[in-house]
Amino acid sequence: MRRPWAMTALVLLIGCEAVNPALRYEEAARQLRFSLDRVEPQIDLAFPLEQSRLRLRLEVGVENPSDQRLRTRRVTGDLRLNAQGVDHALGSVSFPEGADIAPRGRSTLLVDVGFGYGDLKNAWGPLSGAVLRHAPATWGLSGVARFEVLGIEFGVPFSTRKESGR
Repeated sequence: MRRPWAMTALVLLIGCEAVNPALRYEEAARQLRFSLDRVEPQIDLAFPLEQSRLRLRLEVGVENPSDQRLRTRRVTGDLRLNAQGVDHALGSVSFPEGADIAPRGRSTLLVDVGFGYGDLKNAWGPLSGAVLRHAPATWGLSGVARFEVLGIEFGVPFSTRKESGR
């Protein structure tokens, strides 16, 4: 009967963080701020049009205000393009595994992705306008950064946008 009370008293006296140090890392990860710093699109037109591709280089900045060094297990997200008030889903993006996020600093996640015409058929007009004619558009990326600390895995959602052609 004394053991449960003793454990409760111990947790209250020294705090949950001492019992589970992963909580400190999880709190630090929740403080991360993501920004879509750069979107470099390139359309490779081909004949027939079904052979055409969109290539993108994405740079996502991650600001870590905490004093904890964090390392992602994986970062994934859904890429969207908003053109003329209409939102177009482009596809999923996965960043390299194991990105190092420096404490009290800024890190950059880079990825090169490609999508075929078949994947983007419904968005091809707005995409070509944004890329080839520099029409106003907003690129958006919403996803989850996954971490594993001391065998405990957790995810931190993020959402970021970048305007272009303005």
